[in-house]
Amino acid sequence: MNIRKATPEDEPVLKEWLNNPEDCMLVTGRQPYSSDMFHSWYEEPDQFGFMLMEDSKSVAYGEIWVDEEEEDLELAHLVVEPSLRNKGLGKQLIKALLEKCKDYPYEWVYMRIEPLNKQAIQCYKGVGFVEDPSLRSSFNGRWIWMKKKNIVSS
Repeated sequence: MNIRKATPEDEPVLKEWLNNPEDCMLVTGRQPYSSDMFHSWYEEPDQFGFMLMEDSKSVAYGEIWVDEEEEDLELAHLVVEPSLRNKGLGKQLIKALLEKCKDYPYEWVYMRIEPLNKQAIQCYKGVGFVEDPSLRSSFNGRWIWMKKKNIVSS
């Protein structure tokens, strides 16, 4: 497995993976999926998309959002190819993204999750994220907020 930066050519893959409205809602908080969603993420200067690859096949996607003002990072829009779910690829994706996070000097990596996405919550706990209920009242109460210390490279 390796991880590479996402490109505009990856959009049709995400469109296929998020074609199911329920999946789209759990990953993006919105439905239905549109190509504009991907392009708006891709074009943001502080959002970086990555594809997890197995050989030459895309198996998962996720983003790192860099908030220089708040001095923290957020993982977002994590999705595994539907036929490959429940095989540990989500954890592999998160671990690969956390390796990329080490390049930033920020103490915390955050995630916000749709409360109904119990499977994702368990996955995130499995790689060391913990729920922080205080963030739910400080920020958008719609989400479950989780965080993990960033292991910064020296």
